[in-house]
Amino acid sequence: MSTLQMEKKKESDLHSPGDGNKRNDGGLSDNLAAAPPASAQSERKRSAAGYLRNVPLLKPDVTCREAFGMLREQPHLPCIVICGEEMRPEGLLMKEAFYRRLTGRFAADLYFGRPVQGFCEKEILVVDIDDDPAQMIRSALDRPESRFYDCVIVTENGRVTGVLTVLDLMKLSGELQEDAEALRKHTVIENYGHVSGMEQSLAEVEDAANLTLTECLRMKAWTAEGRLKLNEAGESYAEAVELMNRNQEQAERLIEHAGKISALTKGIADLADQSGLLAINASIEAAHAGSQGRGFQIVAAEVRSLASQTRKLAADISKLLDGISHLAGETGTLTASGVRRIEAGAAQLTEGSRMFGELEQAVGEVEKTGQSVYRLARDTAKQALSVKQELERSLN
Repeated sequence: MSTLQMEKKKESDLHSPGDGNKRNDGGLSDNLAAAPPASAQSERKRSAAGYLRNVPLLKPDVTCREAFGMLREQPHLPCIVICGEEMRPEGLLMKEAFYRRLTGRFAADLYFGRPVQGFCEKEILVVDIDDDPAQMIRSALDRPESRFYDCVIVTENGRVTGVLTVLDLMKLSGELQEDAEALRKHTVIENYGHVSGMEQSLAEVEDAANLTLTECLRMKAWTAEGRLKLNEAGESYAEAVELMNRNQEQAERLIEHAGKISALTKGIADLADQSGLLAINASIEAAHAGSQGRGFQIVAAEVRSLASQTRKLAADISKLLDGISHLAGETGTLTASGVRRIEAGAAQLTEGSRMFGELEQAVGEVEKTGQSVYRLARDTAKQALSVKQELERSLN
């Protein structure tokens, strides 16, 4: 059977578990590396355990004749591992290279009696079964070209558990790539969902920012209008204060004029009293004159009557002037109180106008912030749409 035919033999034989305690005739250690249990394989994701090939493990002093016979009896074997104490790997006997050295004309006489230790490859690649499969593949690819097709020895706790051929590494690499592609697609789909949700959220933020801008503009207009009305009310209050101050001044002048008139009225009353006294004296003198003074007596009586009326009118005028002065004083007091209240209201209007100004400024700041949020949301939504389209293209 040719070497190529042996390589094409069913791979189920290559991956079948062996008996770790079985020994061949001639002192051969026929310990075959058994694959891990199915439960261990399920726990490891893409572990090398599922690709291990079981090969014979020989001691260094086994002869080439015995190793050659083993390979002839089991043509599916790609190699033999040379192990020392505690099943630790010391060398690798690749079938093809071993055949080339032993199939010459005098090779059997020269080499069959020698130990395999002198024919095995000492520069071997040994990996642990728990190593990262990707790292195993990178280590295998980094080997020299002359050793590129050598099997990779896999150990567990330092003991040989099997080997991996280049074909096994290629299959493992392909499945790792499939896993990576599946993970990439899953990540892309998940990110696509996230981006879609983000795009929807950004659209809502954009709408909310646009609504905020609209409300800010309305609030700004209302604030400006309210401030204008407060200013107009403040001007009206100022005019009212000015008018009331004038009224107070007029009331004070009215009290002053009433006092002057009262003084004049008192003078009139005094003159009336004097006129009355003079009329009485005139009546007395007319009575002394007898019939000659009768006419003068009549005139004196009229003068006395006129003086009495004048005195009464002067008293009435004084009484009215007192009432006017009292009313004018109350008017001044009420006017002063009204002025203080109006001034307090005007101060509150001024404070309200100031607060409206601050509110207008705050609304302006909110408007600027809303515009920034609107622009950022719109630009981010465009970027999210671009990312979404790129994700769609990557999925296709």
